[in-house]
Amino acid sequence: MQITLHVNVQVKDGALVLTAPSGKTVSFSKEQAVQQKISMIILGELCGLPKRQLAVGFGFKTRKSYYDIRNAVLNGSLADLLPKRPAPRTPPKRTREVDAQIIRLRFETDLNMYEIADTLTHMGVNISARLVARVLADYGLAKKNEAHWHPFPRDSSSKRRLKSSIVPANRAHAS
Repeated sequence: MQITLHVNVQVKDGALVLTAPSGKTVSFSKEQAVQQKISMIILGELCGLPKRQLAVGFGFKTRKSYYDIRNAVLNGSLADLLPKRPAPRTPPKRTREVDAQIIRLRFETDLNMYEIADTLTHMGVNISARLVARVLADYGLAKKNEAHWHPFPRDSSSKRRLKSSIVPANRAHAS
């Protein structure tokens, strides 16, 4: 069976739009990355467009991208066509060495998580108190039942009173 297609191919705002001479269109959104990759390779194999131009038209940067995708379409699996999540751009602050320093400070001193974070910051390891808390909780070393330390201690006058300051009638002094 032989099929001849006359289709206008465009990429508008990252979406692939195929238009027939009759005016009917089929579009694939940019979220349908697998379909776009397969369509790009089909067009590349069946028509004589330059590979770099084709790749750029589909939102890829280089000719090498076209050939990498072509290899995945023709020889790879579906998983090779799925978008990859980008890796973190900064290295994690939590390393084994940082964990060891936090645990050592917990055992050698009686510092709380805020003081441990301050101590390590002064030593050149810039970490937050929250990271210290996570490490201590992961190793079961969090101080749970002790009085909570707050970085801004309250004065005694700001404590809540349990009873109202109104004196009951039976204790009021008659004048």
